[in-house]
Amino acid sequence: MKKQALLGAMSIFFMGQALAQNTVTIHKKDGSTIEYPLSSVDTLLDNESTHKMTLSYGKEDRTLAPASVIAENKVDLSKKDVIQSYNVLRSISFSSKDNSKLQKDVDVTIDDSKITLVFPYLTDLSSLKMSFETTGSYVYFNGKKIESGASCDFSQEREIKVVAFNGDIRTYNIAVINSGLPILEFSTSGKIGDDWAAGKISIKDAKGKESFSNSTVEIKGRGSHFKEKLKNAYNLKFEEKVAIMGLPSSKRWVLLSNAYDKTLIRSSIAFDIAASDLFSFKWTPNSKAVELVLNGEYVGSYTLVEQIRICEGRVEDDQIISSEGSVDEGDDSFLLEKSGMNIVMRDPETGVSGTKLMQAQKFLEEIESSMMSGKSDYTKKLNLQSFAEWFVFNELMKNEEAISSNAYMTISTDKKLAMGPIWDMSKTMGGEYGDGFKESILKETPWFSQLLQNSDFKKLVNEKVGQVVKGKKTIENIIKERAEAIKYSVAGNEMIWKSLGAQDFDYETVSEQYDLEVSKLIDWLDNRLTWMEENLKF
Repeated sequence: MKKQALLGAMSIFFMGQALAQNTVTIHKKDGSTIEYPLSSVDTLLDNESTHKMTLSYGKEDRTLAPASVIAENKVDLSKKDVIQSYNVLRSISFSSKDNSKLQKDVDVTIDDSKITLVFPYLTDLSSLKMSFETTGSYVYFNGKKIESGASCDFSQEREIKVVAFNGDIRTYNIAVINSGLPILEFSTSGKIGDDWAAGKISIKDAKGKESFSNSTVEIKGRGSHFKEKLKNAYNLKFEEKVAIMGLPSSKRWVLLSNAYDKTLIRSSIAFDIAASDLFSFKWTPNSKAVELVLNGEYVGSYTLVEQIRICEGRVEDDQIISSEGSVDEGDDSFLLEKSGMNIVMRDPETGVSGTKLMQAQKFLEEIESSMMSGKSDYTKKLNLQSFAEWFVFNELMKNEEAISSNAYMTISTDKKLAMGPIWDMSKTMGGEYGDGFKESILKETPWFSQLLQNSDFKKLVNEKVGQVVKGKKTIENIIKERAEAIKYSVAGNEMIWKSLGAQDFDYETVSEQYDLEVSKLIDWLDNRLTWMEENLKF
């Protein structure tokens, strides 16, 4: 007669050679061994953390009694760690059902002794209910024995000790933190969508200290692609000018979502590069990374940006227009027939039949007519330096939408057309449109194909390409600085949007995938600069 025994508490290992010889050799804790034919084994599970065998053996064999478990009062938590199969913390989890501040369940598979969890916008870490799976016999949290589902204080870095059946200890250090970024909260009783909704805004630091609040502000979804349940961009409009997070005061601000960008920093680094010594644009929007909370719900890592507007400290005096692939309903716009460019008036006081619109249309049509006819007098109406800067910058970014979307231009009071400011670059630099770093995106476009026949323009482009290529280290430092600033925010954003595809939400896991995306971005720009140096010579 036979009986079943699951050797889950015995310290054993399996000899490959013995298995090959159709025998199973069991090495017991007392140093003795037992051999059984392989046919006695019903099931076998053997990996880095688990050694289990279901074995059929004779009833008369009493030598297979499972090892006894150490009594709780005999556990010595001061012992040095001895890592083995029976003191493994396999996973921890935090259920949103049991933890009201969490919007999503947090599940983490444990692969290391140090675990960092980033909980977005969680103001109280002192009582989190944690469930866990372990091979150990006991689990201690800061010296106190706990069961799965217990409430634990994670307001500081904490220690978990797992005790094996024989008393061997393994220590895990677990930190639960927030991103460290400012938290921008917007609350409204209205619906956030295509129309303005009035509400209240506050900005707090990572410790919850409020630095800014305002109750005369409105919000609405930005762009024609706005849909509920997506990571949308938003416009903010204040009744009076306000200075936010050290940026110059204004009424209008934008929250960029970076929804198409796995690094979350492409637009930010584009602004930083454009504002650096490598370029000389008249004005470039400033940006700040924030955590966004709408009506109490965390919605991800965002970038707060100065909106392109005519006002003191931004675009001053000039008239703003932009080239767009399509025109939204209600836009004041006109079509340049020779190039096919839709020009949208960005001055809110233009009016469909306003004088400014008609003057701008006549001005651009004159430039385009002269340009397309092969004359060179049109360059007198251009800020040629800005055209060269804009050309090289968008080539560096490989901005596939350079002419068809958000191609901002200004008309000065002395009737000079200039390119810029630059805007959202979240889909550039090998991102949304693929990682190919070769080919020009502007050489064959109607305006620039004509400008590249002008010797003065070509000279300016060549000089700027050389300057930008020499600034490779500056660009790399900008990327690393932005990535470092939001590294914890990425984990919270990943929990909501899964843009990196991470399976666990431990910071160490997310960070490995994020670092890879940042490295890919650095490598892409390095390759793009090399290509530009060799191919953008005129």
